[in-house]
Amino acid sequence: MRIFQRFEVWLLLLAAGVAVWFSFKADAPSPEEDAPTAALNPDAPLQLRRATLERDFGNARLDLEVRYKNASPRPLSLQPPDVRLINAAGKDVPVFILPTERPTSVEANTTSDVRLRFWLEKPDLAGPLTLDIRGQTLEVKNSTPLDLEKLENAKPKVWTGADWKN
Repeated sequence: MRIFQRFEVWLLLLAAGVAVWFSFKADAPSPEEDAPTAALNPDAPLQLRRATLERDFGNARLDLEVRYKNASPRPLSLQPPDVRLINAAGKDVPVFILPTERPTSVEANTTSDVRLRFWLEKPDLAGPLTLDIRGQTLEVKNSTPLDLEKLENAKPKVWTGADWKN
């Protein structure tokens, strides 16, 4: 069989190799992700592990890594209205959704580390941000303003507490 003499086969193999390479590159931890997490209260039902902000020109994607204890007898899908990020004006920050990702969930009567994603605009960073999951609230960012323009575009910035500084 002369399958490897066909141009389409080589093109398909090349595309598969590039896709695998990019998937490994995306999964590799950055040096900023190795930063130590903040001291946590092990009894708190909602804990902030890490906040990663990545500027995308005039907006930013916020990835929150939190530990949540679901005391409910049913699994919890971590989507609005059960999960909200509230800005200083009291408005909900929109969730950042990738069509290829399944919604994050926490099984019944378990504690899990989960990642939540939000799409922030410049005014959202002017004041505090509060995460609310079914009535459990957590201060993600304090009232100190963060200037989005001072952050480098497409370079993640990591915080392990609510005190965000440029």
